[in-house]
Amino acid sequence: MHLPRTGQNRSEASIRQRRNKLISDKATNSSKPCVISGCDRHRYCVSTYCNTHAQRYRRYGRAKGPLPTEGELRSIEGAFKEWLDQDHLATDQQRQAFKLAWASGQKTITTNPAFALPFFRLEGNEGFTRQAKGWVILSHYFHVQRHSLSDAMLRLMAVRVWTEFFWQMPEGRRGLTKERNYFVHTWAGYYVLRNSGFTKSKTEEKIIGWERPWYISDDPARNRPKPITEKTIKKVGLTPFKAGPIVRAIGKELQGAVDHAMGTTWINDARLLKRAADALGQPHHK
Repeated sequence: MHLPRTGQNRSEASIRQRRNKLISDKATNSSKPCVISGCDRHRYCVSTYCNTHAQRYRRYGRAKGPLPTEGELRSIEGAFKEWLDQDHLATDQQRQAFKLAWASGQKTITTNPAFALPFFRLEGNEGFTRQAKGWVILSHYFHVQRHSLSDAMLRLMAVRVWTEFFWQMPEGRRGLTKERNYFVHTWAGYYVLRNSGFTKSKTEEKIIGWERPWYISDDPARNRPKPITEKTIKKVGLTPFKAGPIVRAIGKELQGAVDHAMGTTWINDARLLKRAADALGQPHHK
């Protein structure tokens, strides 16, 4: 079983087709009015805003205040478990069906142990796809560190519930679901990456002092103090530039597992949102 790799570069015909489509989309979109109420100017490029509002609302979806903390997400996870025990699963038959569905969802992201490649395989450019790199991290998380995939799925659901209270989109900005999933997948993926132990050992020399010469020489270069160093071993992980696409691929895998186990309507349950609001100290979600 092999990890998937990216394909070859695009052909000239494909590049030309995409360029022509972009020109056509710009021409069509520029004839439409700005989506901001009261603004009658035409849209700018392929944006839903005019040039003025495109500069003002250039930011995408974002948190209303501070980013989620570990305490907030753990409290939401506790509220989710209470919702399952006291509200969602009322009978033994429902509990058994949920266990089977949840286990089936975990199987969809249970990767091959051979995918737990060493660190240097992701440092270079070996052509692995983002999904393949996500499988490598999931393999380290599950097979090497022996962490539960259930915890990773629960963390994704906790971040998704958190966005119901503390995440917003600018006025008129389209792509709400895409931007929100981008945020949720990133945070859930970083949770897996932090707990995967996917690091390498790096030896560094640290200056701990200076040694003066025991005699004064006629050569000024020999009179300079020499550094006293000691070697330290430091754990180094993936750089943020390389980790970004990988953690979002991990989050997408977790999202597929949750959808397989729970469906997509669990977030609309008013009882779950009420318990989450109580756990976060927020007004009850309507």
